[in-house]
Amino acid sequence: MTVQADPRESADQPDQSDKVRGKPSGLGRWPKILLGAVAAVLLVGLGFRILVGSLNPHLYAGTVFQFDEPAAPLEGIYLADGSEVDLTDYEGELLLVFFGYTFCPDVCPTTLSGAAQAIEGLDADTQERVNLLMVSVDPTRDDPETTNRYAQFFSPQFLGASGDVAAIDRAASLYGIYYDIREPEAADQPDNYLVDHTATLMGITPDGVLRIVWPPDISPDLLRADIAELLS
Repeated sequence: MTVQADPRESADQPDQSDKVRGKPSGLGRWPKILLGAVAAVLLVGLGFRILVGSLNPHLYAGTVFQFDEPAAPLEGIYLADGSEVDLTDYEGELLLVFFGYTFCPDVCPTTLSGAAQAIEGLDADTQERVNLLMVSVDPTRDDPETTNRYAQFFSPQFLGASGDVAAIDRAASLYGIYYDIREPEAADQPDNYLVDHTATLMGITPDGVLRIVWPPDISPDLLRADIAELLS
């Protein structure tokens, strides 16, 4: 006699073939779903940060130039060691340039002190990529050594440089700097005079471009933020 299987029994029994063959059960999909959800959240977060960054760009406190011409060379301007200033020595770094003089009663020390404070507030790695060069507009009283000592009074990272009248005139003209040496205040004190000069602070970017000019009263905090952005 042939015994026939009850079709209801086979319908009620779950198929064990998947387990026998080692296939994962339906619960195995949850780790994949969770990983996918986490990845989606991360991608959304990254996209949001990019969007926010594009909608809120850094607003510079200085005036930014859009041209990409290399900064003008400072021919005839010499450092304390006797070498001529070579802007290519600062490639890969940010070079701040300031025209002033060591007998300056107010704006020069204020600007240099503020720049020193701004740089000191940066992280150590960024500080290493910032230099400041002070070019004297008073060649009679400021030789390169004197200018350098004055600049380094504010920060050991600062450098001072000077040259003869012709070289300073040329450099000042190329960088849009006005200066005028006044008459001595007393005939018997020929070295007692003031120099009117443009007191802006300029930034030459790591690719050698004069990119930004800051006013002399720029706050250390705003200057620091601009420097960090230029080197980011």
